[in-house]
Amino acid sequence: MTAAVPATRSEWAEDRLRQAILRGELRPGQRLHAGDLAERWHVSATPLREAFQRLAGEGLVELLPQRGARVSELAPDEAASIYELRLLLEPLALRQSLEASDDQHRGEIQAAFAAFRSARSTLEGVEAHAEFHRILLSRCPSMWLLRFTAQLADASHLYQVASVGSGAGRRHPRREHEALRDAAVAGDIDACAALQEQHLRRTLQLVSAVAQRNDESRAQDQRSAT
Repeated sequence: MTAAVPATRSEWAEDRLRQAILRGELRPGQRLHAGDLAERWHVSATPLREAFQRLAGEGLVELLPQRGARVSELAPDEAASIYELRLLLEPLALRQSLEASDDQHRGEIQAAFAAFRSARSTLEGVEAHAEFHRILLSRCPSMWLLRFTAQLADASHLYQVASVGSGAGRRHPRREHEALRDAAVAGDIDACAALQEQHLRRTLQLVSAVAQRNDESRAQDQRSAT
């Protein structure tokens, strides 16, 4: 699917910055300098500063008083807060989406899973993963619920990107998603909602462990610097 072309340079800068963060091009905690990014991306600094403000509202950027901005840090408490809200909202949105599902939607779910399964890189897999979950919820009739779940998914995406390559023990994420696909396509709403909740809880365990390691690493670096 071809993305819509942003209407303004401000929208372009916001989208470019968001993708750079979510793809891992800009890492958690990295300082954001509007001048440097403007030179790299051939855009003026003003729309980038506006993008910092907007992405701060999504939790992807942290504004630093008198010191500019940086990509949001990974924090265990923050991960728990994000996933607690996802656990409240996503099963509800999923149920409503599957209640309104039809053959076209089920075909979209199948295609999204196939794209996830055939991803050729870890970051491509992260993006395909996000799209699969978006498609699962896409028939939810509440625009507010879709808006909130999308914002929380974006916020947790930062943690997922950072966790790529961290190792997931005996977890088999593609099997989890295959089970979600099968339940959704079969119209087994209760099973699909239960699988979604289990998936979110397992993901929270992984991203919390990654955030905890990052927290401990930052603390060690601070002790070493003093």
